[in-house]
Amino acid sequence: MAAVLIKNSPGEPYHSIRTRLEGRDYILHFAYNQREARWYLSIHDDEDIALVQSIKLVTNWPLLRFYHHDPRVPPGDMMVIDQTNGDKAPPGLDDFGPGLRCELTYFTSDYTSQFVSVA
Repeated sequence: MAAVLIKNSPGEPYHSIRTRLEGRDYILHFAYNQREARWYLSIHDDEDIALVQSIKLVTNWPLLRFYHHDPRVPPGDMMVIDQTNGDKAPPGLDDFGPGLRCELTYFTSDYTSQFVSVA
């Protein structure tokens, strides 16, 4: 497996989903900050213990690369993919979700390891 589409709930400013990534269960908490017009993601383990808090969601940028020092964090990476191929605006309240302008995609560790350079 290389990529997994995360099925969040567009238009709901605060919601959580349970998902399985590379054999482990996680709870993803989504929060939309209206003042900033930005989404934030927190990743919790299956017992709802925080692993990573308040990652600001931006388009076309690896979101987990700085958190892999913690073995509890999903070993791959997540990215908000802009489906319009050019609009670099962050996802909005109503255009973030499956089939919309921005989709959250998880790339498995076997896929992302192809892009890690060895010094």
